[in-house]
Amino acid sequence: MFAFLNSGKNSLVQAIQRRLDRRQVTRLRPAKLASLDNAFICDCMIRDMSKGGLRLVLNRQTDLPEEFYVYDVGAKTLAQVQLRWRNGLAAGVAYLVPPAHIRHFSSSGLRKLAQRLYELDG
Repeated sequence: MFAFLNSGKNSLVQAIQRRLDRRQVTRLRPAKLASLDNAFICDCMIRDMSKGGLRLVLNRQTDLPEEFYVYDVGAKTLAQVQLRWRNGLAAGVAYLVPPAHIRHFSSSGLRKLAQRLYELDG
C-alpha cells in the first residue's frame, strides 16, 4: 500500500551503503572486461576501488552486461562483478566474487585476459 515509502527508504539505504567502504584512488590502473562466457568486452581503467567494488572508465562507448569479469592488469587479479551504475564512459561495479590472482582460474578463456593482445585473439 505504501510502496513509495519503501522505495525511498531503499534508495537511502543504498546510498549510505555505497559510502561504507573507503575508496582508494588507483591512478587509472589498466583493466580488461570479459563477459561470463569469456568473450572480450573492452579495455578500461580502474579509477578507484574499495572493498565492495570498483569505479571503471571504459576506453570506448559499449554496452555492459549486468554481470561480467574485470581483470586488473597490474595486480593480475580477476573479479566477477555486477554493474550498479553507468554514466557515459564511467561505470560502478560491485564485487560478486572478490578479486583473486588469475593463476587460481582454470578456464583458458579467462586466462587469456592476462595475455598482452587479448582483444586481437578474438
